[in-house]
Amino acid sequence: MRLVDVDETTEGTFLRCLHDERPDDPRVVSLRRRWFDAQRGNGLRAKVLVLGTGEVVGLCQYMPIEFTHLEGDDLMAILCIWVHGYDHHIGDRQGNGYGRLILEAIEEDARASGAGGVAAWGMDFPHWNPVSFYEHLGYERADKDGMAVLVWKRFAETASPPSFLRQARRPEGDPAKVAVRVFLNGWCMGACSQCVTAREAVEGLEDIVDYREIDTSDPDTRRSWGITDGLYVEGEPHRPYEPPCTTEVLRQDILDLVERRRGRGEQNR
Repeated sequence: MRLVDVDETTEGTFLRCLHDERPDDPRVVSLRRRWFDAQRGNGLRAKVLVLGTGEVVGLCQYMPIEFTHLEGDDLMAILCIWVHGYDHHIGDRQGNGYGRLILEAIEEDARASGAGGVAAWGMDFPHWNPVSFYEHLGYERADKDGMAVLVWKRFAETASPPSFLRQARRPEGDPAKVAVRVFLNGWCMGACSQCVTAREAVEGLEDIVDYREIDTSDPDTRRSWGITDGLYVEGEPHRPYEPPCTTEVLRQDILDLVERRRGRGEQNR
């Protein structure tokens, strides 16, 4: 078993977050690759866990916190640790200690790099990316934003706890249309897929939708909004904490909103 840097043989699996069973969507992968290539110069560590059989069962990506969606100084930030957890393809490989092995390797690298600690984020429920995984391994809570929890492990006494980036302004648009905004950083395949979904959903609706994409891979842009990734409709997160919606669902939500607006307009005449 080896935790190794992503190379040309594993890059596709990494960029698709182990979803080798799915047909490749070049639009999603290109968004991921753009971020991946740009962040290599900012200290990105992209690794996969490979068994002796050659199977890739896990991955992780982490980097100095200054270049991430988290706020802090002199810390290594874990963007994600993922061990294949589905019954299909190579099967569910969680519960074998692979996640702990990956985390310990990250901590060892962070210490060797001189970081004052490690930060990680998780969700305050057990179904996906549970923060309890980190807490069980000695991490302490530093911040909370809705269901998302930020934790950290201090290495140096001088290290300060990290925090979440907070939304600084509301994404608004043409008042005569439905404002749809996609904030995209590129570190998460789910967010990249969400962007492609939004593009498909608004196709042909230019007369009623004001659609824009905001690239938050630029730190100044990210901080000016206080948003890293997300789909916003009329200034509000679209279906937060739900699984990513389909093109059809988003398109129907937009059309329903237009109908409600028209109904209110007729009532006010």
